[in-house]
Formats: sequence, structure tokens, C-alpha cells
Amino acid sequence: MTAHHNNPAEELPFASLTDWLVAPVRTALLSLALELELPDILAEAHSLSDIATCLKKNCGRVADASRLASLMDGMVAAGLACKQDDAYSNSALAGEYLRKESPVYLGGLVTSLSGMQYRNLPCLRERLFDEEPHPAVNPEIRLSDEQHWRRSLAGLASYQKAGAADLLARLIAGLPGAEGFSSMLDLGCGPGITALRAATLLPELHVTLCDFSPVLDMARAEAAACGMSDRVELHPGDFNIVALGHDHDLIWACQSLYYAKDLPAFLKRVQAALRPGGLFVSVHEGVREGVAPEVLVLSRLSLAMEGQDVSLRHGQMAAAATGAGLERVMGRSVPMLFGDAELEVFRKPLRAVTGSES
Repeated sequence: MTAHHNNPAEELPFASLTDWLVAPVRTALLSLALELELPDILAEAHSLSDIATCLKKNCGRVADASRLASLMDGMVAAGLACKQDDAYSNSALAGEYLRKESPVYLGGLVTSLSGMQYRNLPCLRERLFDEEPHPAVNPEIRLSDEQHWRRSLAGLASYQKAGAADLLARLIAGLPGAEGFSSMLDLGCGPGITALRAATLLPELHVTLCDFSPVLDMARAEAAACGMSDRVELHPGDFNIVALGHDHDLIWACQSLYYAKDLPAFLKRVQAALRPGGLFVSVHEGVREGVAPEVLVLSRLSLAMEGQDVSLRHGQMAAAATGAGLERVMGRSVPMLFGDAELEVFRKPLRAVTGSES
């Protein structure tokens, strides 16, 4: 009689714990790959001896041959490299996004995000029982600090160029009446690449980019690089304070209104800045019951433990927008880096509703 062997995962209902146990190993390998610039090395060197030579040149130290082999095999297992006939090369992920020479290099973004997401993990217990309601946070790492965003700009630009901006620009171009848009205000625009890509799809569109002054330095350079300086206006400052203008066809806010100090009041200013019939579009994650999307909640746990959880609740944006006099037109999910976000479209009524009409 032939023995029947079941899938071990079916026999061991706790086998999913393996994913938890190996997750820190993957993270450690990714961090080390970026630190040692292994994706750049693998673009040129493929044998263990050649990889070792490059490491010695970069680090000034000699790698142990057997441990280097184990490390490189771990990189392959983690999906950061490929192996064939004892020769190593970059995986598609590493070659496209983790080489410093790549125009869509995301290593800086990974380093920046991991710094935020991991810094409180070794002290979760201490944070939990801390008597202070909001532990002291160095001003330099506060999410509302303009210097924080200046340091994060290169990573944000690469993220947008890696596909996020094209996805969002197509959504903008597909909005109701978009072919007639002539004025777009981008609130918290960052490097401005999404608005610039939208303008390439909508030839009549002029964009106003609003963000901190140091951030707009890169937006100015991006506009010049794509020959669109004449269709871009820079509006520096904190959007909570600066004037938003008037008669915009579209006001766009993508993952930026976490920092609106009073969201309902701010959206009344947004409503006033739109032309009648103009659109306000929000792209933000709506957290459901505090636990979903899973990736978003876990990625912001460390920030939450230091009083910097800026996540919006599901329905919070819609309530504030409709309370400000905007009409909800549509909503859909949009894939973003940390799970699906909620794209919600609101319209300013063509005429105010009077008491007799209500």
C-alpha cells in the first residue's frame, strides 16, 4: 500500500506562523542589499569571486566565501536575485527599483519608510505603558515638518515615476468633463509629477502646485524638465494657511489631507475655491474599524505608538466634504503602496440650494 502524504500546511494549521518568522529575515536582506549596493554590483558581477571583489572595493573588507554564498542564496530565495549555474544576477524587482542608477530607484524610499515604520518596534512595551499620552518626538521626524518632506522628496519622486503618477493621471483624465478642464490645484503636490502627467493628457490644463517652498524646488525642476513651465504655477506654503484661489475646475488631494488641521473647515475653503460644477477629488486610505487595510494599519503602528497616526477613517472624507456643501459623485478603490486607497469624487453644485428648494 502506498502511503498518502498530505500537504504539510493542511496538517499543520499553525504553519502560517512561518511567514511571520521569516519576515524579519526578508527585511534584513533587503536592508543589507541596499547598504552594500548589491543590486548595482549584480548588474556587472555574477560569480561569487567577482561579487567578493566588488564588495572589497566598496567596503574595504573581505567577505567570507562560504557566508557570501549563503547570503547570496538567501537573496535568491527572497526574490532579490536570480541564480543559474552558480552565477547570480538581479531579479526583475531589484534590477528595476533597487539599482541606484535606475531612474525609478526606490531604495531611498524604502530606507525612509523603514525608519518610520520600525523605530518604535523594539520598544512597543515601553510605548504601551508610557504615562505620557504623546511621547516626545524629535521635531525633525514629525510628519508635519517641511524638512521631513524635503528629505523624502527623492524617494517620492521615484515612487511617482515608477508608475503611481501614470495611474493617477489616467484617473484624472477620465474624470467627468476632464477634457474641458483648464485649472487644477494640487494640494500637497510633492514633486508634482502626477499633475504634470495629467497635464500631458489634458492639453488645455494648467496646474497650480501647492506645497512647502523647499518641496516646490523639485516640482519646478520637474516642470522645466518636461517643458511645461508655462503651464505650471507654484503656490508655496502650508495649505492650511495660504489662499487656495478660485474658479478651479479640479482640486486634487492625494494622501496629503492627513495634515489638514480642521478637515471639515478646510473642505469649506476647498468648496469656495471651486467653480460651480467643479470637482474635488480625494485619494486617501479609509481605515475600517481600525484594522483594515491590513498593510496600512501595520505600516503605521509604529507612528501610532508615538502619537503620529494620521490615518483617515472610512467615511471621514465623505462626511466632511458633503458637510462642506459638496455632492459625492463616485468612489472607487485605487492600488497604492500600502494597500488600496479610496478615490472619491465630489462636485460643487451649479447653484446654491435655497431654503424653499430643500
